[in-house]
Amino acid sequence: MMNKITTLSLFVFAAAAGACAMGARISVPPPPVEAPEGYKWVLNTDYSDEFDGKKLNRKKWHDTYPGWEGRVPGKFVPSSVSVKDGFLEIKCTVLDPPQGVSNEWWVACGAIQSKAQDARYGYYETRMKASGLTTSSTFWLMNPRDKAEAAGKRTELDIQECIGNAKRWPGFKHQFRANTHVTFLNAAKVDGERPVVKKDASFDIGENVDQNFHRYGCWWVDANTMKFYLDGKLVQTIEPPTDLDKAPFDQPMFVNLVCEIYDWETLPTKEGLLDDSRNTTRYDYVRSYKLVKTTEAK
Repeated sequence: MMNKITTLSLFVFAAAAGACAMGARISVPPPPVEAPEGYKWVLNTDYSDEFDGKKLNRKKWHDTYPGWEGRVPGKFVPSSVSVKDGFLEIKCTVLDPPQGVSNEWWVACGAIQSKAQDARYGYYETRMKASGLTTSSTFWLMNPRDKAEAAGKRTELDIQECIGNAKRWPGFKHQFRANTHVTFLNAAKVDGERPVVKKDASFDIGENVDQNFHRYGCWWVDANTMKFYLDGKLVQTIEPPTDLDKAPFDQPMFVNLVCEIYDWETLPTKEGLLDDSRNTTRYDYVRSYKLVKTTEAK
């Protein structure tokens, strides 16, 4: 009897150890949003990752941004993306040797994008510590190109868009900056551009975004409402304009974690890009939840 108990105990311990080694989590906490009556929150695994393995889950994520190289001089390269010590790390560094016809690509930037492309209403959150460069640290959603063309609009939901060492717009250093963009693809151009409807919101975090980890979340409630949560607390709401579209955010989207160059911000220095103490954005996790009816709901 003792041998059986010992054997069983060792089996249970080994299984638990194996699960931990594989990066498994016993449970994931629910979002900081009470589910509406008759519904419950369920983790949407297609857009969730604890980054507890030894490398990026390529079944779930692209290790670059398909169809977009980046913004000159910052090129998205897979080598900038890694998973280490329970974090997704996106490093912006010097691209050596430079690439392009005239060596215009000299900064190595990074991005991951969900392979699933049908994220809908729900709660989305990441826990992130930004780099200390003038490159971006972001978490956002966008609708796929084919669906955008079919719908006649491109939708983009920026949950957090910050810059650890912002120069021209210092607010990007210490704010939870959310934004919504709807580009109407079939509308007549104005000054050579399709009409774009935007609405943003910002909240002061109380410190620079590269100092500590913070949780940035969004409850995409419906086509007209987004509620944003900082460290589990509701701090701002965006209701996009409906002048051109009564339901602007009714399209399925995909999830992105991206560190890039902005053409309106000063370029990073080579010294900063080579400084491993400040050239990396770290994501602890990304989580997505959807509402499903409970068994009691009619």
